[in-house]
Amino acid sequence: MSVAVTAQLTGDPVDMANSNAARVLDTLGYAEPYGDEDARLFLGRVLLALALNPEDAGRPAVVDGRFTDCGRAPGYVQSRLNELRELAQYAHARGLRVTWG
Repeated sequence: MSVAVTAQLTGDPVDMANSNAARVLDTLGYAEPYGDEDARLFLGRVLLALALNPEDAGRPAVVDGRFTDCGRAPGYVQSRLNELRELAQYAHARGLRVTWG
């Protein structure tokens, strides 16, 4: 399963696996895995997160029986925040809301 963040379902979405999306959304202060926000406010959260959060150390991959967690590369959160910054700027310029879910 995954979570897609879009500019009201237009443009290129930012897709993330559920656990990675939960980490990024938590960094932005959102508790729910779905929602929408004014693009200007969303952009403000992204810029604040980029300014205040040190580089994500990542998480190692784990294999336990038939379950595999692929982990998260170092710097993943900052990379995704930069993609979300671009998406929020796109949405703001067009008067669109940012949606995720």
